[in-house]
Amino acid sequence: MSTERIGLAGSSAQNRQMYDLALLHRAIPNFVYLNWGKKTPIPTRMGNSVQWRRLEAITASTTALTEGTRPSLTNVTWISVAATVAQYGQFSFHSDVLASQGIDPVVAEMVEAYGQSMSDSLDQVVRNVVVAGTTVQFATTATSRGDLGSGDYMSLAEINEAVATLRNNNAQPIVDGLYIGLIHPYIERDLKADSDVISILSQAGVRGGDNPLFKGILGDIAGVRFIVTSNNRVFSSEGLSGADVHGTMILGKEYYGVTEFGAMAARTYVKAPGSSGAQDPLDQYGSVGWKASLAAARLNENFAVRIESISSAENAS
Repeated sequence: MSTERIGLAGSSAQNRQMYDLALLHRAIPNFVYLNWGKKTPIPTRMGNSVQWRRLEAITASTTALTEGTRPSLTNVTWISVAATVAQYGQFSFHSDVLASQGIDPVVAEMVEAYGQSMSDSLDQVVRNVVVAGTTVQFATTATSRGDLGSGDYMSLAEINEAVATLRNNNAQPIVDGLYIGLIHPYIERDLKADSDVISILSQAGVRGGDNPLFKGILGDIAGVRFIVTSNNRVFSSEGLSGADVHGTMILGKEYYGVTEFGAMAARTYVKAPGSSGAQDPLDQYGSVGWKASLAAARLNENFAVRIESISSAENAS
């Protein structure tokens, strides 16, 4: 405790004579990756890992049987995917003086901020598993991530190709007959600038004040429901001439699974001054933090496509 600056002396923003009564909003991303996986919590006393299993599709038989003769044996294949749960968390101390005399509701703000940090952290843990899939599509004529450069932008043609791949792989839609697309704001910008997308929105879409062009929300298009998040994966400096490469995920049903300890749900923790017993003999400090258990795994590589492209916003000529 000797080095932590947890009181008013260590929080200059809480020790000023004049200040804005309205606290500023925190810049936080849209948390989406936890929403679309197959959820399988682990019950109490059932260990720390989960195994998902499936019976692979049996190849169709179009050969007529010969009367009185049994056909060749058909072998079936079972696939299993396992994931082991890990715990994640953060915390900070605060002094009794800071909690009671700070000019802002310090503890309440810390609780909210840590709740947002928890969501952001877990979102990124799942994202890192989701985006590592092996079904990859490179924009325009590029054949690898390193080939992606200026002009290799997202377009309706890329979405149509990804949807065709998923349908050919018999990947099922997730909601309302649509696949889910997780897209970065910069890549959404490129897609909305594509002339084919503009044509769809202006001619086939709802006209008047409800037209998506006016709202600026891409929504449903070409069989995909798009959800925008700044947490989308960016492969920094991995494109041509050091360009940043963005990975847009087009997801089918049960592409990935997520699990946690069912009896240990993600939550924030608030410890009041004095709650540490002999470690805090004068009731001088409390703490705020969060803890969660989580694991994720890809269940079927054929049920998602990662479209890699360059952002025109970051690579303008």
